[in-house]
Parts: sequence; C-alpha cells; structure tokens
Amino acid sequence: MNKADIIIIGGAITGSSAAYFLSKDGRAGRVVVIETDSTYERATTPQAAGGIRQLFSRPENIAMSQFGLPFYQTFDEDMAVEDETPGVNFRFKGYLFVATSDNEAEIMRSNADVQTAAGAKVELMDGTAMQARFPSMSADDVKLACYSSDDGWIEPSAALWGFRKKAVSLGAEYVQGRVMGMDTEGTAVRRLHLESGDVWEAGAVINAAGPWAGEVAAMAGVDVPVAPMSRAAYFWRCAEPVEDLPLIKDDHKLFIRAEGDGFIGGAPTFEIKPGFNWDFDRGYFADYFEKTVWPLLAQRVPKFERIKLERTFGGHYSENLFDANMIIGRISKEIENLYMAAGFSGHGIMHAPAVGRALAELILDGEFKSLDLTRLGMQRVWDDTPYPELGIK
Repeated sequence: MNKADIIIIGGAITGSSAAYFLSKDGRAGRVVVIETDSTYERATTPQAAGGIRQLFSRPENIAMSQFGLPFYQTFDEDMAVEDETPGVNFRFKGYLFVATSDNEAEIMRSNADVQTAAGAKVELMDGTAMQARFPSMSADDVKLACYSSDDGWIEPSAALWGFRKKAVSLGAEYVQGRVMGMDTEGTAVRRLHLESGDVWEAGAVINAAGPWAGEVAAMAGVDVPVAPMSRAAYFWRCAEPVEDLPLIKDDHKLFIRAEGDGFIGGAPTFEIKPGFNWDFDRGYFADYFEKTVWPLLAQRVPKFERIKLERTFGGHYSENLFDANMIIGRISKEIENLYMAAGFSGHGIMHAPAVGRALAELILDGEFKSLDLTRLGMQRVWDDTPYPELGIK
C-alpha cells in the first residue's frame, strides 16, 4: 500500500499552491498530489482570464488578493527552478468595474469604502470621467465606475505550472490517476482508491478538485454545495485601434481584457443548469455570442461593433451554489482529516497563493495564522448564513 502524510486531490492551481506551501514549510512529510489529467486539458485554470483584483466587498477576499498581488509580481523569480522561470507576465493594466443602475452604483460606493479601509487604491468616477480616461468606452448608460490601478492579470497556465514545478523541486510528488472512492474509519479518511486499482493511505486529505470537488466529497459521504458551471469565453480582434484598457467588468456580467493583438471576454450566463458541458460552440452556446455577448461588447466599447470572432473556448467554474464564495477548511463535523478548498466561483487564480498558504497553516498548525478565513468555512453552510460578495462579482 502507498502511504503519504498529506494527499491533495486535484493538481491545478489551488492544489499545486497547497503542495508548494506544504513542501516549503518542511513539516509536512510526504506530500502527494493526485491529478487525473497531467495535461490539464479540461482543467479550469488554463481557460481563465487570470485577473488579480482588490475590488471585493468582503475583507477576506480583499486581503487574499493583497497577498496575491505582490506574490505574483515576484512569482517568476521565486518559482524559478534551476534556469527555468514560469513567465506569468503580470500586466499592470488595472481593473475597471462599471455600474449601470442606481442600485449597483450604491453598492459600488459602499464597497469602495471597504476597499479603501483595507488599503486598496481605488478611484470612483462618473461616466464622463471614465470616458475621458478611456476614450473608446461608452458612457451612455454608466452611473458609476470604480478603477483600481494596482490590479491586473497574469498568464494562468504559467502560474499553474510554476506552482507545480516548484512544489516538485521541494519534494512534492504528483501521481496521475483518478480517485474513485474513500474508506473512512472512525473520525478519519484512511484510504483512497484509484481507478488504476492502487490504494493510498493518507494522514490528511485535501479536496482541491475544483468543479469535481462535490463528487470527491461525496466519496466520503460529505455533501458540499459545489458544482461545475459552464462558462464560455471568446477571442476577437477589432478593426479599429483601441487604447490600452484595464480589465473591464460590468453589472451585466460582461468582462473584457486585452490578449496579444486582440481581446478575450464574455458574459457568463446563470440560466444554464450546473453540470459539465464541453461543446462551447453548440447547443445553448451556439449563437450566444451573437445574440448576447456581442451587443454587450458594442454597448461598452462602440468600436467592438466591428470585430472578428476568431475562437470560442471555455471551462467550468467551481461554483458554490450556496453563496458563490469559496469554501475552505474542514468540510465534515465527523471527519477530522478531510479538508477542502473549492467553490471559488471564478476567483480561484487570484486567491490561490493565499489559499495554499492557509491550507498549509490549517493542517500543520491547526489554525489559520496569517489570515483568518474562518468565515469562509463550511460552518456558514451548516448554519444557513450566506456570506456572498456584494455587487459585481
């Protein structure tokens, strides 16, 4: 039988961040990451926008981003293995949230107070001021905008592989396989059964399986409100020149950011039911760009009336159906060695550094030490007290 002190199920950015922090600490013993697909072809991380922002309403989310921002700024240097650097290519283009209703504008003002109190550099502006700053944008329907100049975005795949390769260099082991079942005895998960027939004995187990986290938790008889939610995204080029823009999000769920000589973006829909869907140019999404996304793009940036759509792609949010905020920590009142970090609902990459550190502290020290994330635990689900983000997500 194979044995490990800590087994992490899921080796994308959250699991690999946890593997890095655990291995770096030196007290974790044997750390093993079980990942189904070593190419990450269907993982969430490589399909993401890679944004890092402080524009949140909850202090914990702001604080996690404030740890992640400087962490990613020196990521290439810190995660270098021999002469190889990850190349996360941090682009400091800022973030711009746009409110088009009085209610959203009021929430944005309140959130800005919380962000400022937390030390974030944010600037509120009306539509005229926004358009003066970014002339390609339309101000017709803008009630209020919030600009965070210290934010930006990274290359998601580079961050994933940077964490993974550094963790391996520190002693973490990656096993390609699919967990099919768990044996629990008393108050602990004792063994994991893989599809290959291999059995692993574990001291502690971290469920970092992203959209699959609900399925993994169910193997131990634990119910968590995490499910896959399909998200389509698009790459296009514009026929007219557009100035450097920040990453834009508005209250129609639209997002836009530059990518090379073009742009990527989309407008996630919540009309579809949770579940996996890999055909992002068929079925529900067949004409979604033309009917829904393109009109929103042209409203926000009129020059986008003349664009050429070149690629449709997508992945799946690890969606927390309870309140769309992540769940971290123990996920069972009875099982003491089963932990989870999932349900990020689109915020996994920006918070991965803080989450990896928090998981390492929770397992090795028995508590959160650097940043108290207790309010983001399962207790709120058990108590039916949601803790959602307010305003633009």
